Parts: sequence; structure tokens; C-alpha cells
Amino acid sequence: MLVLSILPPAVALPCSSSQAACEWGGVKQQIDAILDKDAERSAKFHDQIVDGWDSLEVIRRLVVGEDVRDEIDSCRFEAGEYLTKRGFPPFH
Repeated sequence: MLVLSILPPAVALPCSSSQAACEWGGVKQQIDAILDKDAERSAKFHDQIVDGWDSLEVIRRLVVGEDVRDEIDSCRFEAGEYLTKRGFPPFH
């Protein structure tokens, strides 16, 4: 005997994530602004890297605004890869 059950169709629920989508273009601009256009912040960055600091954490500390830090957090992988390509140690 074959028993078939009728199940209601699955209800599509929006996926919510605690992380925002990575807006890489803006994050890259912030990194470039620090390293290429702001001599004071660039010098601080290089000094802290020489002292053994995590490159991504130093960038987070040098940007202005919590919203920019949040953007960097949502693009941690991309930012870390970019900093590594620019010759800085990878983040830990």
C-alpha cells in the first residue's frame, strides 16, 4: 500500500544576515586614501605594521567613522587580500 502525504509548499523566507553585503568599491577607496593620499595616516599605518600590528586592524583604526569600520568588517576577506597584494602582512 502506497501512502502519499500532501505537504504544503515551502514558504520562502527572506534570508537575514547579521553581516551587511560587502561594498568593496568604497572600502578600497578608503584604503587607498589612507595609504596613497594622506601622508600622516600612511606614516602611522607603516609604523604600526613595522611594529607587528595586524594590517586590517590598523586600517580600521585609521578610518573616520563607525559606518566605514562596519563596511571594512563586512569586506574583511577582500580588504585583507588587497592589503596582502599591496605588500602588507595578512590579517590574523
